[in-house]
Amino acid sequence: MIAKISMAVSALLAVVVVLLWFKVSGLSNASVGVDENVPVAAAFSGDGGPRPTVVAFVNGDSLNIKYDFIAEKSKDLDQKMIAAEERVKKEYGPRQAQYEQNMRYAQEHPDMSEAEAIALQQDMERLQVEMDEIQQREVGVLQKKEAQLQEELLNRVNQYLAKFTKERGIDYVINKQSEFQVLLYGNPDYDITSEVIAGLNAEYAAEKQVK
Repeated sequence: MIAKISMAVSALLAVVVVLLWFKVSGLSNASVGVDENVPVAAAFSGDGGPRPTVVAFVNGDSLNIKYDFIAEKSKDLDQKMIAAEERVKKEYGPRQAQYEQNMRYAQEHPDMSEAEAIALQQDMERLQVEMDEIQQREVGVLQKKEAQLQEELLNRVNQYLAKFTKERGIDYVINKQSEFQVLLYGNPDYDITSEVIAGLNAEYAAEKQVK
């Protein structure tokens, strides 16, 4: 019904970032027709020209498996999904049975009066509307919960990477994930996945201890 939360980066956005990196890496601090009063990005404002750009990557598949926050929240979401399915069965089942009974009655009584046929049709339409509303309600609640968890996940990872990259002098972190395959190859020397997962898990464990 609802997919598990996962660390995913837009393929289009990732492509733009990569293309931008290749473009800016070759720029100098020479004038490119921009007003000299416009602030210059720090990476291009030094006397020696732009400093080398440092790019690292995180394996999103590993992050999805090994980040405790994702594992715990996905399990919690699974439990909510099971509970929602039980509620749907409880409310949906009797209506579906009544709907099918009406269908059989209509097939077995083709000579029913027009008034009876109209009443039966209206009852079936009512049942269908109620069944649709039950499903939409439960799916909507789960989708909202999933979206909230996805947003929290991205915030957690982004906040951690903001500190991590500053300490390591990293400019860009790309998500290498089988679902998108934007990064076709990554030098393992720039794979920061293990460090990032360890740091994220340490922060999450400390946060739970405080609570």
